[in-house]
Amino acid sequence: RGRATMSVEMACTHAQRTVDFLMEIGLDIEIVPGSSGFVSGINIHEGALHVDPGAKASNLLHEAGHLAIVPSRFRGYLSGNLAHGMERIFAELEAEGTAPDAPVLRAMMQTGDTEATAWAWAAGKALDLPEEEIIRSSEYGGEGDCIRFMLSQRAYIGIHGISHAGFCLLRGTSLRKGPIYPQMAFWLQH
Repeated sequence: RGRATMSVEMACTHAQRTVDFLMEIGLDIEIVPGSSGFVSGINIHEGALHVDPGAKASNLLHEAGHLAIVPSRFRGYLSGNLAHGMERIFAELEAEGTAPDAPVLRAMMQTGDTEATAWAWAAGKALDLPEEEIIRSSEYGGEGDCIRFMLSQRAYIGIHGISHAGFCLLRGTSLRKGPIYPQMAFWLQH
């Protein structure tokens, strides 16, 4: 389970449900009024989400997705500009001589923005949030409607990434068993 440094009380019921879910699956949340990073109302700091009480559920889901898809041993490397943490992770894996087909490296190869978006959609669907609250029309450079449509049709590239990372299957097969997207086998990459 995640931890919160103080009682979490969000301004919006969708955001409150999202924060409760994120803590339940094991992400750390800290309420920090005025927090802001890459998205309004949320800053990633040492693997935790610093959240302004007015943050939107859509932003919470997306930023949480970035943390959730990174293997737990590296989550604390992520702060602010995630590129620096990602560079540190890959440098560490290289220094360790990690084999190209090692599970940890395969997982790390699936930690981009599209995978965070696919994770966020699955989490929002699991919470039964309105689709427009999971991804707002104005988000993603105004492409929110298009991305929502692609995700609802399971035609979004990030779904392939989280499938390859083991979170879900793209479709049912006789070779592999497991939940089909947007259902998930697990919420956090371990």
